[in-house]
Amino acid sequence: MAKVKPQRITSINNTIDELKAEQDILLKNNTNIILVDIDSISELKLDNDILMHNRISYSKSKLLELAENISKLAEVDAGILGTGLLNPVMLRKKDGKLERIHGENRIRALKLNGSKQVPAIILENVSDELARFMRSSENLNREDLNTYDETLSILEHIQLACNFSDIESVKSFLNKVKNFQAGKSSLNEEEKVLHKNVSNVFEKIGRFDIITFVDRLSVLKLDPLIKQALIDEQITYSQAKVIKSKLKTQAEITKILEVLKNKKLSVNELKVYIDNLKKSTTKDEPLNKNIFDKVSFYSKKLSKKVYSGLSNEDKFFIDSKLKDIEKLYLEINSKIKE
Repeated sequence: MAKVKPQRITSINNTIDELKAEQDILLKNNTNIILVDIDSISELKLDNDILMHNRISYSKSKLLELAENISKLAEVDAGILGTGLLNPVMLRKKDGKLERIHGENRIRALKLNGSKQVPAIILENVSDELARFMRSSENLNREDLNTYDETLSILEHIQLACNFSDIESVKSFLNKVKNFQAGKSSLNEEEKVLHKNVSNVFEKIGRFDIITFVDRLSVLKLDPLIKQALIDEQITYSQAKVIKSKLKTQAEITKILEVLKNKKLSVNELKVYIDNLKKSTTKDEPLNKNIFDKVSFYSKKLSKKVYSGLSNEDKFFIDSKLKDIEKLYLEINSKIKE
């Protein structure tokens, strides 16, 4: 069960509104931009020693495009302090260290260009709660946020707005609500209040309801290869779900991702393509058999009828390989006799 702090029904609006007001005042009173050494910037670390989720969304191509645009502006001494950046990164000063609230991709792009410094606004007395709000709000306001990062940003936003102890507690409660709405479980009075508060968060975000969002949680368990393809905009979220459900090994996933680099397939076409590919693999290659079964399999496959139908070039290639195999058999046979 999700662990939450005691909470009034109206507290969700109070929490978000208060943080928004605090952020506005902070930014209004801190407009000074200075150059900061990139190597001096740390990840945002919360009091419980948990590193906050980064927006990892920029594809390689978008990051390179951003770096190129920054470089062009910097060449003519344009942008903030002549760096080519149009917006500063946001940092907080805590315990003598500078932690990045947001601006990761700008920093990555500058590093690609060989830059050592980044224009930044440094904020002091920023609580973990406010830092989390500033990052999740910045992420949710982006139009190019990929499915993976959007899902995590929404979870963090719910955690903050509704006083959940951690993201896992949010996920657990959302799944319980899904079961409740399906008539498979019940909610106590405290959970009903929490349900209403979480529903209010989704209404404010305006993109999902709870049930639709719960189905999105599977994106957090994607194979790293599928996740990267999603980030690089090589595949859609719907395609990612198909690949996740139908392919288990990294070899299979790599193979289908290579296909999708050069071939546009709808979700239904992708399902059919993978099914046909798996049937073909099962028929043509004894993947789950041992080496003795494989040798026997391929020996039977090369029949005289098949051989006679080959081109002279292919026959020559096979003849040379068969001679190599014959030599190997002789070596193996000598070991057996010993």
